[in-house]
Amino acid sequence: MATMTRTPQKFFNAREKELTSQRDELRMRIDRHHLDVVIDRELDDEAAAAVENISRDMLAATLERERRTLREIESALVRIKKGEYGTCNSCGDPIARARLDALPWARLCIHCAERAHNPNSFRIAS
Repeated sequence: MATMTRTPQKFFNAREKELTSQRDELRMRIDRHHLDVVIDRELDDEAAAAVENISRDMLAATLERERRTLREIESALVRIKKGEYGTCNSCGDPIARARLDALPWARLCIHCAERAHNPNSFRIAS
């Protein structure tokens, strides 16, 4: 909650508008990707089958990444509504505005994110 009192409400309103726009764009992109799945080819064309398999795999990876991003954006929008946006889920400290500018759906401050990605880097050697 400390972040709310130190950060102007217009920042949160602008961020909510930006995230909502990103969410809507991702939803449309995901819907378009579902339409791209169908590829016409001859039944015994091995090259076309190989291209289709590679395309399908790439599309699946893209869809998964976009769905993950969509979930993060939707979660950030919920945190804005609850007044929890901009506060680290781990330590409770404010998340730096520069981090939120770079990753608007960030749940962790940079220090907690670094520890989460590399937990051994902060251990003191004996």
